[in-house]
Amino acid sequence: MDYLNKVDTIKIIDATCGKGKTSWAIQYMNEADPSEKFLFITPFLTEVERIKEGVQQRKFSEPSIGKGNESKFSSLKQLLNKGENIVSTHKLFSRLDKEAYEIIKSQNYTLILDEVMDVIEQIPIAPDDIKILLNSKTSEGTSYISVDEQGFIKWNNKDYNGKFYKDIQLKAYSSSLMMYKDTAIFSVFPIQAFSSFRNVFVLTYMFYGQTQRYYFEMFNLKYKFHSTRFNNEKGKYELIDYVRPSQENVEHLKKNIKIYNKSPKDKKDLNAIGEDEWAFSSSWIRRKLAEEDEFPKKVIKNVYNFYHNKCNTKISKIMWTCVMDFQKDLEHERLTKQFVAVTSRATNDYIDRDTLIYLSNRYMNPLLKGFFENHNVKVLDEDLWALSELLQWLFRSAIRQGNEINIYIPSSRMRGLLAKYLKGELISSFEKLVEGVFSKSSIITNG
Repeated sequence: MDYLNKVDTIKIIDATCGKGKTSWAIQYMNEADPSEKFLFITPFLTEVERIKEGVQQRKFSEPSIGKGNESKFSSLKQLLNKGENIVSTHKLFSRLDKEAYEIIKSQNYTLILDEVMDVIEQIPIAPDDIKILLNSKTSEGTSYISVDEQGFIKWNNKDYNGKFYKDIQLKAYSSSLMMYKDTAIFSVFPIQAFSSFRNVFVLTYMFYGQTQRYYFEMFNLKYKFHSTRFNNEKGKYELIDYVRPSQENVEHLKKNIKIYNKSPKDKKDLNAIGEDEWAFSSSWIRRKLAEEDEFPKKVIKNVYNFYHNKCNTKISKIMWTCVMDFQKDLEHERLTKQFVAVTSRATNDYIDRDTLIYLSNRYMNPLLKGFFENHNVKVLDEDLWALSELLQWLFRSAIRQGNEINIYIPSSRMRGLLAKYLKGELISSFEKLVEGVFSKSSIITNG
């Protein structure tokens, strides 16, 4: 698909946590021409205040609930109409509609997006229900839904007043649903939201492995990589040529991330439960739960052994995760309130947690992978995607502030990926992957 976008090239500011991405953005907004208008979007409410306080050269407004119970979304539109500099959250930004896109275009806004978004999500609807929508006829003889040549779903049943398909109906009206081989429906963040801006900056880390990269490629939006550093001579942050993840100096992370491995004095290897390559993937856990009654007890016993005997830590300092479907099965009774979703990236609430337990082995949803490849976007390396997911979760912890953490990862695959990353190796195939991606016309490198 090819979308004519106002923004020429999206700039991906890609660097590890602590390299000054947000500090650079604040500096950039302070130094920009007074006529430039900014929309700064962040997952963190704490960052909203940081932006309002840090950008001294222009006033930033935050959407709010007004008199007469005016919604924050209405407030956002009013601020856009006035051409105000705005700071808001991912959640509110995700509600942008066609009217908002037109306002953004007319006002020549620059977008700074702090962290990638959930731009594509599978709708929980069974294939049989999709068949009903495709085969059922309206009073005019058309099917309830139709699919255009690009895969977007159109809702045709204007007389529908039911509840079961209401969400499908509303999302289809907003042109944000796409079909995959009549078996899956995906909610897709409207690409017009990005193509309406004068400039777009995305502040993130390991963009190569993230879903939003595939999303940009699917809609043929060009992007260019940069990294950041602090220039001591100039006393300011600056953009530099992109530093690939395999080239980054991660000594500070290597020093402070302590991965559990069996020591000579240990009687039991807590990692032995996950030596299979597929261990702790969703299908593997599901099979173990069905076949081995003692499996949950073994995992929970290992978890207790790690945090109580190996780390001797306070419960309040623990964060643990697994795929949410298995939370109740694998949860130690004392860790109910310590669960942090495996997909978590939109919170700064756990920076005091220094004991981490990661009971997952991430693979991209095969339907999502097929969806991208059906649109001629090849998913090149699932290991890289899995590593980026792990790092996003891990960076919710005390490592964000440069403090030491201990982590238990029984999955040999996920543990191995993190270990190679900390050694500066990543995976040998990644270097070939990088060269292949950089050679594509949609990717523009510095220089």
